[in-house]
Amino acid sequence: MFPRSFAAFAASVPLCLLAVSAYAVPGATTPITPQASAPASNATPAEDSAINFTLQEVGGGLGYEWGKGTLHHNGKDYAFEIGGGGIASIGYIAVKGTGTVKDLTRLDQFDGTYWTVKADAAIGSGVGAAVLENQYGVKLDLRMSIKGAHVGASVMRLRFRLLPDKTEKLAAQ
Repeated sequence: MFPRSFAAFAASVPLCLLAVSAYAVPGATTPITPQASAPASNATPAEDSAINFTLQEVGGGLGYEWGKGTLHHNGKDYAFEIGGGGIASIGYIAVKGTGTVKDLTRLDQFDGTYWTVKADAAIGSGVGAAVLENQYGVKLDLRMSIKGAHVGASVMRLRFRLLPDKTEKLAAQ
């Protein structure tokens, strides 16, 4: 079990990946979800895109995450890969997730380095949520199901990279 100070830390982190199983934090009764932000102006916002992905994380002090997914944007699907990590991570988890992509005005703005503050504790299975933002202001609002045993708290840096389309490769040859 984790001391109450860890639970207080995890609850106080504003942008956080939080994977909590029923065994990890006894007595937790309310879900933790990211707060929606108010629109900045009266301009019509661009339609949100969506992603689905799988991800794995392994940690033994330093944590490393890798995975792949699909971006659904303007009626087309684009494959992408994920890589990155942080510090203070112990264990292994497998993640399946979906999410909303906000403020993506051009497809090339999806590629980039996304940052978040992360605190998680999972034993068996759990659920998670994360809000990440890259250097172009593109935001990912993610929901995940998590399996494994893992504990960690760190600043995470994840690189999302669109993979070249096979038809584009053939046309270039």
